[in-house]
Amino acid sequence: MVTEIKLGLCNPPEPIYLHVKSGELNGESYLWYNYDINNDQTIPVHKTGLIGYISELNPQRV
Repeated sequence: MVTEIKLGLCNPPEPIYLHVKSGELNGESYLWYNYDINNDQTIPVHKTGLIGYISELNPQRV
């Protein structure tokens, strides 16, 4: 499969900050989540695939 990359000008995409932690919400498990700092809560991401370019990894031990 070959995907054509179109060149030109555009607005850069907004960064997405994903965190990794196994969890469960309403009987559905998840591995990825976003953190809403304003409301001090985690927001599960139920999708299992990650597509895109990773620009930085910050390993942290809890």
